[in-house]
Amino acid sequence: MKNFLQFYTVWGSKDYLLGGIFITLQVMALSYVIAFMIGLLVWSLRISKRRFLNIPAGIYVEVCRNTPTLVQLIWIFYCLPYIIGIDLNPILSSIIALAITVGAYMSEDFRAGILAVDKGQIEAARSLGMSYRQAMQKIVIPQALRILIPPLMNHAVSLMKWSSLVSVLGVADLTYRAQVLSSQTFRPIEIFTSIGAVYFIMSMTLSYIVRYWERQWAMKY
Repeated sequence: MKNFLQFYTVWGSKDYLLGGIFITLQVMALSYVIAFMIGLLVWSLRISKRRFLNIPAGIYVEVCRNTPTLVQLIWIFYCLPYIIGIDLNPILSSIIALAITVGAYMSEDFRAGILAVDKGQIEAARSLGMSYRQAMQKIVIPQALRILIPPLMNHAVSLMKWSSLVSVLGVADLTYRAQVLSSQTFRPIEIFTSIGAVYFIMSMTLSYIVRYWERQWAMKY
């Protein structure tokens, strides 16, 4: 029983695993930035009165929200190069797939946040001589952001966990390196327990940052 858990195996490979953490954070950060831009774009299309814009945007959201993220990753990696005629490396494919998935959820967050602000406030602002753009910038958006910050920032935490799926494409992230190390050392319990703890620490750190920003925003508005 004394040889059941041998965590020195993990400690001896800490440099190798730390390299995977960097790739995990890189994929998560780039995916989040792109997803944010996609979410804004899709939201603007969904609120358009032109059906040839809002219908495709709605289909995109429903497809992304109702299909597994793993399937989307594999589809982007193998099928997108045939569509666009450009080969994509595993990291770029992973970033695109995760951004497309999370962008769909963000677009719904944007839509819900704006709709949560009472329309009467826009009408009141317009009656005071503000343009629609001024009313949105000074009245609606600050209030909507207070509602939007928790779900938008929680997507960063979700991306942290979803990024582990990119290992199936051969991306040398933390999970992939754990799989390689496990096959070499035959110590999967110690290795995956350790990376589970690492994911937990990273996710909890992000969660505390989110809560801090929520408090700061609440005090500001």
